[in-house]
Amino acid sequence: MENGRPPPRRVTFEQEIQSGATGWLSRSIAVVLSVIVLVTAAMLSVLLLAVLFGVGAIVIGYFWWKTRALRRQAREFGDDGRTVDMEVVQKYDPDDDSARR
Repeated sequence: MENGRPPPRRVTFEQEIQSGATGWLSRSIAVVLSVIVLVTAAMLSVLLLAVLFGVGAIVIGYFWWKTRALRRQAREFGDDGRTVDMEVVQKYDPDDDSARR
């Protein structure tokens, strides 16, 4: 390529930069560290699940304990577990003019 221009400059480095070793030792260390990280993550997730289950059981137990009087009162009233819809109608008061509004 002789067109009167000088050839383009090439950038060269005096020392090679290695991003990581590629030997069997570094690969085995990477595998061992990966296994350790995965096992630790699995153990933490199981621990977190157990803690959340325990907290949920405590909250549900507390709610169940606090509403026992209401359930006892409903059984004494004759509640057989079915829902009853009802409407409360108050006696007509002649002084009340809300119906005329």
